[in-house]
Amino acid sequence: MTKNILLTGGFGTLGGRIAAELSKSSEFNLRLATRVKRDAPAWAPHAEVCLIDFEDEKSIAKMVDGMTHCVHLAALNDYECRANPEKAQLVNVEYTRRLIQQASRVKNLRFTYLSTIQVYGNNLAGRITESTKTNPMDAYSKTHLAAEDIVQQANHAQEIEGIRLRSANGFGTPMSPDAKIWQIIANDLCRQAVETKTLTLKSHGLQYRNFVSFTDICSAIIHLVQMPSTQIRDGLFNLGGSKSLQIIQMTKIIATRCAAVLDFLPTINKPDLTTDEIPPNFEFCSEKILSTGLNLTNNIENEIDILLKNCQTWFGAKN
Repeated sequence: MTKNILLTGGFGTLGGRIAAELSKSSEFNLRLATRVKRDAPAWAPHAEVCLIDFEDEKSIAKMVDGMTHCVHLAALNDYECRANPEKAQLVNVEYTRRLIQQASRVKNLRFTYLSTIQVYGNNLAGRITESTKTNPMDAYSKTHLAAEDIVQQANHAQEIEGIRLRSANGFGTPMSPDAKIWQIIANDLCRQAVETKTLTLKSHGLQYRNFVSFTDICSAIIHLVQMPSTQIRDGLFNLGGSKSLQIIQMTKIIATRCAAVLDFLPTINKPDLTTDEIPPNFEFCSEKILSTGLNLTNNIENEIDILLKNCQTWFGAKN
């Protein structure tokens, strides 16, 4: 059965990747929501583009009309949230509430909301599962958790099939070089390698992060779109890599892959900082979503290789 999928944020960094993957299958009819008038992107040429005004109830209702699924990515990023917490509350929370209100009027609509590992807090330790207590520390994580609550309540009331996906630190190649993604660790380092032939850290690099490739996030979203309703249950799933890495470990992987695919080994620079104690490692457990049949590549090196090659194309020195 053909699925009619509304994707908000489909012109964004991760949204572009997801739109491109969904567009590969004739099983999906894709509608991309946008707040500015534009044509279908090159990576999803057959997608329907829907102009949306979140201040207009009729506009939101029109956007969800005829849809069987909604994948909601539209939100401010962490930097934007810190710069303007009030706008973060409006965009991340209130707009989600308005969208859920209209989605609830569509029979059996499946609503997938992309959240963040950061709802568990900043200094993670031990084993993090979906039952771990949340501890959001800033506007970014607080607004995502508040939006999660709206989805959870609607799912519990059986108004929608509501899914909340708490993603670890995603990284990978965007669909275009002007994406707002170059501030995150892995993407920043890959661009640094190409532009400066160095990898410069702002700290000692001993902190642990859990990294998940955009490829695996796309696979998870498509899996959740197709998953039988009986597997949704409370709708909450973690999604992360197979193990957490120290930032310095990720930096060394990027340096090694740079040597392999671009034929030079960048120098690693980091400040001469010491720490009284090594930051704790943690396990970000994805067993719940994996138990539903999702298969992940967990191939960090391949994602980095593709990212480095694209950085070379976009930002490398022109002959």
